Amino acid sequence: MKKVLFVLLFIYSATGFSLEIQGVKNADLKKLYIYQGSRQWIAPEDGITVYVKGKANKRVGLRLKVTGPVYLTQGARIEDLRAKRPVILLDRFGEGQFEIGFSLAGEKQVSGKYKTPIKYEIEYVN
Repeated sequence: MKKVLFVLLFIYSATGFSLEIQGVKNADLKKLYIYQGSRQWIAPEDGITVYVKGKANKRVGLRLKVTGPVYLTQGARIEDLRAKRPVILLDRFGEGQFEIGFSLAGEKQVSGKYKTPIKYEIEYVN
């Protein structure tokens, strides 16, 4: 019986304190109108929200990986992608969220892949 309890405690402790992404809420861009030469700033509060869960009262950092131009759709390029706060403190339940804002620039001539995924990493910060 003690071995079963030890195994369950070991599995719980390994999964209970790992840092994981609970969900991602994308920006609502339905009423957005972009044309050539226009620029629209999407505030972090209205942009992308990344929900994380980990060990309570620990600091977590977000690092965005953007290489080259990123296109939302044909004619709309994403620029100035940044988090409102790149380092957050998880609450007493081990939950927190990152808010990411960006700028959209309208272009007529677009080259490159459309809807390129934006990569990011989350990790504990000492």
